[in-house]
Amino acid sequence: MPRYGSRPFKEAIDYFNQKLPLPANGWQDVYGQQHDHAFMVAGANRMAIVEGFANAVQAAIAGGETVQDFRKRFDEIVQKQGWDYNGSRGWRSRLIYETNIRQAYNAGREAQMNDPDFKERHPYMEYRHSGAENYRPEHLAWDGLVLPADDPWWDVHSPSNGYGCKCKKFPRSRRWLERTGRQLSRAPADEYREFVDQRTGEVRQIPKGIDPGFEQTPGRSWLRHQTMTATDWNDAVRRGAVDTIPYGPAAKPPMPKETPVSNGVLLDDGLPPERYVNAFLEEFGATGPVIYRDVTGEPISINDYLFRDALGNYKIDKDGVRHRYMRLLARAITQPDEVWTLLEPDLSTPGKYRIKRRYLKRWMIEENGQEVHGFSAFEYGQGVWSGNTAFTPGRRRGSEKVPARQSYMESMREGVLLYRREED
Repeated sequence: MPRYGSRPFKEAIDYFNQKLPLPANGWQDVYGQQHDHAFMVAGANRMAIVEGFANAVQAAIAGGETVQDFRKRFDEIVQKQGWDYNGSRGWRSRLIYETNIRQAYNAGREAQMNDPDFKERHPYMEYRHSGAENYRPEHLAWDGLVLPADDPWWDVHSPSNGYGCKCKKFPRSRRWLERTGRQLSRAPADEYREFVDQRTGEVRQIPKGIDPGFEQTPGRSWLRHQTMTATDWNDAVRRGAVDTIPYGPAAKPPMPKETPVSNGVLLDDGLPPERYVNAFLEEFGATGPVIYRDVTGEPISINDYLFRDALGNYKIDKDGVRHRYMRLLARAITQPDEVWTLLEPDLSTPGKYRIKRRYLKRWMIEENGQEVHGFSAFEYGQGVWSGNTAFTPGRRRGSEKVPARQSYMESMREGVLLYRREED
């Protein structure tokens, strides 16, 4: 396990502290550079669980807690949250502890070695095998490689290169080369194996010896964002020039079939604002503030402040139609077709992200003998919410009926799919 010396490792702490806890079903839900911005534990699909582990890892990094200390926290989280995890207690707790601490340590070292003055003094890097008895042959073969610090080989092979990998890379100076009589190496050619990313369907070519998801420099994305100005960051996000989160395009199952609803759920025009808000709250069995637990067990604060502006005035209408669909907007939360969670760039702060939960629901109403299709989308996170329900007459593409706004709805299906309604 890496030791930080007598002082806290500031760069490692900074790296981990900027991560946001993200619920996930499996290890592939967060992949590659996304780990620079999101903290996840495979199978921890409720915020309370993943936040608990984030706090435990944070305590280990900042306070130097041991794996034994971490296991005590692990047991408390499991008991309190009723988490049914895979694997043995000893193996799973050690995997979470070592993987996250080691990668934070590696990202912190990358931050230090990325300093321009440091790079000037140490223009080379050496790969060093950990000496583990159970080793990957490729890692042992890379032991002693000395390459320029900016050699593209490091973009993929900078440790850690897999679960349990304890290899490191060390900065080397020109004087070190002269003193040791060492020579610069030639980057070895890789053999590749195919890996199918189950989130996107993409077939990735992964160098042998590297676990899927580890084929990038720890902290590289974080470091790049740290050096960008607010204007550069905003422009880069809009152009897609930086790795933005949410992640896509995802290989997604089809959405459940539309739910038929009667016209009676729609509200009339011209009602007082309070009537529309009450119709929303009534769907939760409430007349005032309530903490509602959604289908995944996550709490969400429901109150009339969702429909007030900063001055406390009601902001009911949107495009002149939202008020009619307040019940359906609420049912996107109480009876969702899908629930997604995602990180998105916070355009007000370079390199920062915010977490959202997104509830989606499809509807079908008959009006004047015509099928009218629509969907509700409700987003909630960090005290900020947005919601919309829209209906548009169906249109046909050949013999196939295609609801309008389908492409927009599909664009909302991104991030980690936490729930999908089962159909009969």
